[in-house]
Amino acid sequence: MASSEMIKTVREFKVWRAQFCYSPKGKKAMDKMKGLARGENEFPYGNLESSVLQACFQASKFVPENHSLDSRRRIAGMQFSLASIKYNGKRKPSHVARNSMILYLTTFFRFYTSDESTYEFVGKKVPSFGKGQPDVVADFVNAVFKNESFDEISIERLIRQLTNKGVRLAHWKYFQ
Repeated sequence: MASSEMIKTVREFKVWRAQFCYSPKGKKAMDKMKGLARGENEFPYGNLESSVLQACFQASKFVPENHSLDSRRRIAGMQFSLASIKYNGKRKPSHVARNSMILYLTTFFRFYTSDESTYEFVGKKVPSFGKGQPDVVADFVNAVFKNESFDEISIERLIRQLTNKGVRLAHWKYFQ
């Protein structure tokens, strides 16, 4: 990424963050996140907040028309299993940015609330340790995606579906 593009992205993120944190839904989600109990780990609240806001920003700016599955079956921070690709064909999965954000936030919250000292999440499924905080994830989804109305149950159902399909977390790719 060129230096001027990175500076533009940083400025855009600062504006987005201010708008998000002062919006009623964004403020509600941030306040709930601040109330989470941290486990015995090396993941301080500041890192949680920046990781969550980064995932939300990436999801909000993702344009599915500009991206497709790469040779390793990755798109928008998710890697799909070979079986799910065979089942669905080369068709682009729907709601990839939203679903990726849900997986990332759930992973961050599980790690933050757990007693695991470290966790490398790229290439892994959503961890089973810690608490996923589906109510907080739903608040973030509803704040980022204005037309969504997720609740705790729908978040849990979506995570279960994606996990059963073998979806894993991957690095976000910006340029292909």
